[in-house]
Amino acid sequence: MKIKYTISSGISIVTVFIMACSLIACKKFLDKKPDEKLVVISSVKDMQALLDDYNKMNYNDQAVTEICSDNFYLADATFNARKETDRNLYTWSAVNVFDAQLNAWADTYNTIYQANLVIDRSEALSGQINDETSLASIRAQALFHRGREFLNAVTVWAKDYNPLTASVDLGIPLPVEPDFNIPSKRSNLEESYNQIIKDLSNAAGGLPLQTSTPFRPSKAAAFGLLARACLYKKDYIRAELYADSCLKIKSTLMDYNLLNASANFPIAQLNTEVIFESKMIPASQILQSRAYINPELYGLYADSDLRKTIFFKAGALDFIFKGNYEGGDTFFNGIATDEILLIRAECAARNGKLNIAVSDVNLLRKSRIKSAVFAALNPASTADALTIIKRERRMEFPLRGLRWMDIKRWNAEGDGIILTRKHNSITYTLQPNDLRYAIALPEDIVYLSGMTQNPR
Repeated sequence: MKIKYTISSGISIVTVFIMACSLIACKKFLDKKPDEKLVVISSVKDMQALLDDYNKMNYNDQAVTEICSDNFYLADATFNARKETDRNLYTWSAVNVFDAQLNAWADTYNTIYQANLVIDRSEALSGQINDETSLASIRAQALFHRGREFLNAVTVWAKDYNPLTASVDLGIPLPVEPDFNIPSKRSNLEESYNQIIKDLSNAAGGLPLQTSTPFRPSKAAAFGLLARACLYKKDYIRAELYADSCLKIKSTLMDYNLLNASANFPIAQLNTEVIFESKMIPASQILQSRAYINPELYGLYADSDLRKTIFFKAGALDFIFKGNYEGGDTFFNGIATDEILLIRAECAARNGKLNIAVSDVNLLRKSRIKSAVFAALNPASTADALTIIKRERRMEFPLRGLRWMDIKRWNAEGDGIILTRKHNSITYTLQPNDLRYAIALPEDIVYLSGMTQNPR
């Protein structure tokens, strides 16, 4: 079957049923015909339009890693009002945590499909379009988006990376073609990370140092994502190098002393720290009107810590979050300098470079603590430095989608973080290294594709 590549005459969106087919290779989808109103992708402009589709490429990320983490809780009344799948995901159920068809899996792989479509067309049109520079840029942008979504998928549906077992641990499907006739199958975790790093490395080679807008990927953004991926892969040497490369391009921090803590949303969208702009889909469980901040998290902030009043405000029952890097109530999960600085700090500590680790932590804290009382920290050992860095990551990234992987990887090292929620007199607990840290795949995907479900 020969595929006809198309975009709409508007902003560029591939029809939903085609993308659904790419995920599950199901005959009932393949029998459908493309919309005759769509037009053939035939130019650099068409491909760039696909990549500039903000709702698909920048505002379509899974919120699973935030829903399942320990940054917030729901009141009983709110919990009881949620549909079953929402309650199940929030309480780490072993099954039935996603609705059929319209879910985080579909959102993730629809974006991957769109990236693959652009990669495929950029290669097919190479001999027809006399603009290799633009084609190379298009391909690099698409590789960035594909690598980023593969990494998002790994954080949800795979275990923490263990170099001793990664070659047999279940990874994710890694479609690299837009052919929805190819059945989906899971790779192992080693292959998954190798593909992520390959995509992002190739993207970095073709992207500009920075772009005119963080809505488009840059070399700095690719280095930042590579740092995140290598951190999760426990490749601390390369993670430090990539973080350093990113910060050499962009390293600016906001001074929280200059922000208006009384504002409803004190931190602006596209602020000076943002390297790449992306957002999580605003899942019902984490909306500001419903999610209350975990008291254990709130209790970490000293009164001299500006994050205490910039990130949080009193709600009806408890404190709620207002520190989104979006100037509103949507949830930033992109690449920003604060994250990359703490990646470099953590990896430097693990690599025996205590002075760099301490310097980076103090640089961040100086921009977060009231100027009149700021005092530099001076940990005496690597262990002390890592304790401080872990605490700073905990306080710096509430509702940024990063906590889930921190829990997984630190529990693998023995930190013993236990997650607990209590509703209607029932206590739900997730023990360290539980199999449920690899979230169950949607049942309809398993049924239609034959892919192996995550062990429960």
